[in-house]
Amino acid sequence: MKGKAKVSRGSQFTYYKALLELLGFRELDVYRYSRKGQVSDVIRVLEPTSRKAINVDLGTARESLSYEEFLNRVKEGLEKSGIRVSDRAWSTALHKIKALSSAKSK
Repeated sequence: MKGKAKVSRGSQFTYYKALLELLGFRELDVYRYSRKGQVSDVIRVLEPTSRKAINVDLGTARESLSYEEFLNRVKEGLEKSGIRVSDRAWSTALHKIKALSSAKSK
């Protein structure tokens, strides 16, 4: 079989979960809904220090976003809820994304 190996859908969603963990949060679950024909995901995120669950509406399906776009939307949603993302965790996550992107392009 020639060409690149296709990433299964389940393993693709594992990347999104891992990105949340890099930021220091835990994905509890994901809800997918459709409004006016547009699919959108809402991620329920656990903030570990306060044990508070926050709903982050991505506005679209996760798989339609790049990893960096996904992190930006999660960060915006968390900040709207009054949860701050650590600068150190943020820079680490962005570094991992860039490393992953460069590895994919090789």
